Order: sequence, then C-alpha cells, then structure tokens
Amino acid sequence: MAESEPQTDALAGKRVLTVEDEGITQLQLGKILKSAGMMQVGMATSGPQGVALALQERPDIILMDINMPGAYNGLEAARRILAEYRTCILMLTAYTDYAAQAVEIGARGYILKPIDRLTLLHRIRQALDAFESG
Repeated sequence: MAESEPQTDALAGKRVLTVEDEGITQLQLGKILKSAGMMQVGMATSGPQGVALALQERPDIILMDINMPGAYNGLEAARRILAEYRTCILMLTAYTDYAAQAVEIGARGYILKPIDRLTLLHRIRQALDAFESG
C-alpha cells in the first residue's frame, strides 16, 4: 500500500540539523525539508561536527547518519548530544543492525536509505509526535 502525502503543517517552521557525509544525500534532505516548510539550520559531515553544531544551534530535529568518517560515528554523536540537550533524533542508515542501539541511546526514529520524500516526512512526523508526547 502506498503512503499518502503526509501532513506537514506540524513540521512547518521546525529547525533541522542534518548530519550526513554524502553530499548528494545532504542536498536531497535539504530539498525535502524545505518542501515541508522546515528550516535546515546546519549541515555536518562527521559525528564530532554534528555534536558541535547541535549544541550551538539547538535544533528541534536532527537527522543523523550512522556510518561517517571522524573520531566517532552517528550513534556516539547522538549519545553525546542527548547527554547535554534534549532533542528529537532520527538515525539514517543503510544498515538494519543498529536499530536496537539507536533506541537504547534515545533516538526517536530509524530510517533506512535510500530515502524518499514521503517516507522521510512520515517518519519525522511520527518521531516528533512520540518525542513531544513523552
């Protein structure tokens, strides 16, 4: 069954940080976020850069890749961010084997690549609803 167009009114105006080392994916995410009225407040390409930008910008939502170059991966970056700042983090990955770790850390969503617009917006909406309700 195909997913229907998501309700994006609750997403409009939300501030989003994307942490992703693939330039094409960063561009794709930016276009999707903009189409839903969200504001991309930063783009990081490594875990350490993502932590620094998250703590500086204090976004409502973080889209975090798991496997990236640098001192530590997206799971460790998410853990470090959530230790200092409560925000809604969704993990982006091509791998299914990190889901349990992501939940353990406190991520609110887990999205498998490749990413399409409808799936991404639905998952952001679901994660944000879960985050805001508890």
